[in-house]
Amino acid sequence: MCVNDVQKIHVQIGQVKTGRTGQSLNAILGSCIGLGLLHPAKGIYGLAHCLLSKAPDTSDAISGRHVDQALRSLQSLMEVSGKDLRKLQAIVVGGANMTMPEDTDPERLVGSINARAAYRALRDAGVRNIHEDVGGMQGRQVTIDCSSGEFTVKSIPRLGVQS
Repeated sequence: MCVNDVQKIHVQIGQVKTGRTGQSLNAILGSCIGLGLLHPAKGIYGLAHCLLSKAPDTSDAISGRHVDQALRSLQSLMEVSGKDLRKLQAIVVGGANMTMPEDTDPERLVGSINARAAYRALRDAGVRNIHEDVGGMQGRQVTIDCSSGEFTVKSIPRLGVQS
């Protein structure tokens, strides 16, 4: 397969998407969290672009708006549950400080709150987190290559801010 034959799937704010061989999942993140689930044995991968930490209600709706709902949605779309959850690998990316001064207490930033929610949701579900790249003052682009199972995270320089 030629590199140009890869179907790029862009995951926008609040969305969850899955991909298989021949596809890549991509998201541009600022303070949002990119929650990726990898299931190499099944050849299916998922990515959620989460805006907030915890949904006000629990539902079966497919949504990536909240971290906890996004995890449930990815599990549903990838058709994994029970013992299969232990075969999943997770990546957590994003959560940058995009709007507040650099000296703001990081505990108060939405990106930090979202990252903690992602770690808690993964731990509660029994999903192993294999990579994290969160915080800082720069956005990120995450790409999951669904053919190889590899992922990349690139920093996006912020205009007017020293890195």
